[in-house]
Amino acid sequence: MMRLVAAALLLAAAAFPFAVYPAAPVTWLVLAALLAGGAGVALLSGPLVTAGGALALIAHAVALLIARAAIDPVGATTLGVTLTLLLLLVHFAGRVDGAVLGPGVLISQVRDWLVVAGVGVVAAGVLTAGGAALAGGLGGVTVPVMIAAAVLGAALTAAGVAALVAAREDPMSGR
Repeated sequence: MMRLVAAALLLAAAAFPFAVYPAAPVTWLVLAALLAGGAGVALLSGPLVTAGGALALIAHAVALLIARAAIDPVGATTLGVTLTLLLLLVHFAGRVDGAVLGPGVLISQVRDWLVVAGVGVVAAGVLTAGGAALAGGLGGVTVPVMIAAAVLGAALTAAGVAALVAAREDPMSGR
């Protein structure tokens, strides 16, 4: 059953690029995404599903670039949630493959996934609103300055995550 849900999520993720630009370059990327992701769903392989999801995301980006489509935060958020749920589902299914799961376990897991998806949707909404608010004030800023600010933000985020992971795994910290 989990493979069917994962396959449906993969098909939904692969449909996003076609909604923007249903043409040859996008079709080839979507086909590759479906082959890699489909193999991952069949084998319950996280790396293959990740590759398929990444190819679907690349196909969507190519479709947006070619079609010069308008910004669609709802579509982007929906694609992100779809890919996140796909990866979570395949990872879980791979871990419990062959086990008999009680309804309580499944309900708890689905509740956890919905919390992750909800937090992602809220974060995307806050970041979109923040970006829209900043866009007006940053009209005269050059692209290199914006790229440098983005790189600094990404580096600080990576450093913060690394510090949290190091603190969690430090045997001397007593945690």
